[in-house]
Amino acid sequence: MLGHLKVVDLTRDLGGYAGVMLAELGADVVQVEWADLVGDAAEIAMARRGKRIERMALDDPALRALVDQADILLRGPEAMPEGLGAANPRLIDVAILAFDPNGRNAGRPATDLTLMARSGLLTIVGDPDRPPMALPGRQAWALAGIHGAIAALTALNARAASGLGERAIVSAYRSTVLANYREPVSWQWAGKIGQRTGNLLVRGKSGVKQIWSCADGFITWALVDNPPMMRATVARMAEDGMAGDLGAIDWDAVLVADMPQETLQAWESEIGAWLMTHTRAELSAMSNKHGMGLSAIDEAVDVIASPHLAARGLWRDDRVDGHDVRVPGPLYQWSGA
Repeated sequence: MLGHLKVVDLTRDLGGYAGVMLAELGADVVQVEWADLVGDAAEIAMARRGKRIERMALDDPALRALVDQADILLRGPEAMPEGLGAANPRLIDVAILAFDPNGRNAGRPATDLTLMARSGLLTIVGDPDRPPMALPGRQAWALAGIHGAIAALTALNARAASGLGERAIVSAYRSTVLANYREPVSWQWAGKIGQRTGNLLVRGKSGVKQIWSCADGFITWALVDNPPMMRATVARMAEDGMAGDLGAIDWDAVLVADMPQETLQAWESEIGAWLMTHTRAELSAMSNKHGMGLSAIDEAVDVIASPHLAARGLWRDDRVDGHDVRVPGPLYQWSGA
């Protein structure tokens, strides 16, 4: 898809995923390692995925020659030499930084964890009676990389019209705040600070469970104001003789969001008991057939062993830090049509 493009990637850590995405789209991405990389070997290997590796200093004339022939330059806060790419008017120069370069936090050190905390995402992740929880992996770093790739492709589209390159600056902090789409808006317009609600989806007066146990793991489902979905679920419970009081409810006349918490908990107790009598596969099949709005939650081993994903070429085998591992395959598959 992007096989005609040459990309020079000077990122070291922050922003590295942008080059991976462009490489997965077919671009020829050269990762210039101008200093030794440190950190987790698996993370380093993933940041290099799909790229050609070259070692040269930031002041090496060969680097300037490489950039002068490139379509896209990716760089992070550690690689901002003056004048790089000045001789290439078609260059798309994408700087992926922790903060806005002209903002109050410009130059301030940041990690994935501190950006996640400042974004407000940690405020809402976890149970209300426990400390905040970090999401797995390095989500702020990944978000910044995704936005970096989007910025490069947007500028590429503009270059097709103007013939000239663009300069784009991506703030990892802004990228992370944007992922926390609801809480900043709630604060801006209502002065409301979001709170951790754990396994509750709060709408109206009360909250409903989202994650449920079943016979062999977990599923996601919730009591919501969707009468067809509720009738389908209760009908399956009735087939097993477990509908209880739910079988007498007129779901067209009930507004779940306004029900007292005690009532919802009583209903959920009956639903939870029924879910424990079925496996994820059984529940998924029922939901797909009858429109229950239920989804099974896969564990890592389920994802890797999935014949559905394997048939679509999601995985490939690689060697990381001396170990044979299975890693995600191409980000996109392009038929060429």
